[in-house]
Amino acid sequence: MRGLSDAVGDEPSDHQTRFRDGGFPTHQEVPNEQAREVGRHQSLFREVNERIDELAEAFELRDEVPILCECATTDCDERIVLTQAEYDDLRRSPTHFAVLPGHEIPTVERVVERNERFIVVEKFGESGRAAIELDPRRRVR
Repeated sequence: MRGLSDAVGDEPSDHQTRFRDGGFPTHQEVPNEQAREVGRHQSLFREVNERIDELAEAFELRDEVPILCECATTDCDERIVLTQAEYDDLRRSPTHFAVLPGHEIPTVERVVERNERFIVVEKFGESGRAAIELDPRRRVR
């Protein structure tokens, strides 16, 4: 398992995203069903990270927010540490997700922000629609 120190910088990653069916995405257009699956998977990690954020607030641990990488890889369990301001900015858009460099999938998302610790990707197409539909901050409670 790679640690955060391995993800610093813009070096290419040997990490490959794998869909549930075992296939790897290419730079060609992906079928809508696979794009929605990517959006659903990333939304699941966003939901987990929302709970982590709530717990951090409850225990007054607000300086840093440790989250799970929100990439679409089904076996990724790597962590990213964001400041509270970074996390709040990230959650302003339901199509934005924090992933480690090299974990992005150009066929369903574009990089909109990059720093030495993580990148922010923006979902589009069916993947973006799934992310919006599953955004916990937009659900009627």
